[in-house]
Amino acid sequence: MRRVLLLLVGMASAASAESPVTPGKWQTTTIIESMAMPGMPPEMAQRTRARPMSATYCITPEQAAAGPRDVIGKSNGACRYRSFSAAAGRISGVMECKTGAPTPQIIAISGTYSPVAYDIRSKMSGGAMQSTSRTTGKRLGPC
Repeated sequence: MRRVLLLLVGMASAASAESPVTPGKWQTTTIIESMAMPGMPPEMAQRTRARPMSATYCITPEQAAAGPRDVIGKSNGACRYRSFSAAAGRISGVMECKTGAPTPQIIAISGTYSPVAYDIRSKMSGGAMQSTSRTTGKRLGPC
């Protein structure tokens, strides 16, 4: 699941060729808002929600210009878009990721973006697991 969340972070920060982001150092934070899986103890779900995941990384001018399809290409072919749109400060899409489980994970995203920040909500479902999360990102400056 962490791999899929990091993929979403990359997808959101790369935005698209139609909606370039500013290259540079970016910080992202993902918060799991809800998680459900049959048999999951409530304490485990609470611990998962209580731990935001943060990352800092650099986006090169080439990565910013390449757009999200290039980021998905780095998933070793595990994910593909069913739909994707980024225009006028709004982003939405649906991805399908094959993770080795019998049922692929479906990830629906929607949110807002600018060249220096974004706020994305995602809903992930696959097999018996379901989760919702929020990922925010902001440009910190040059790399």
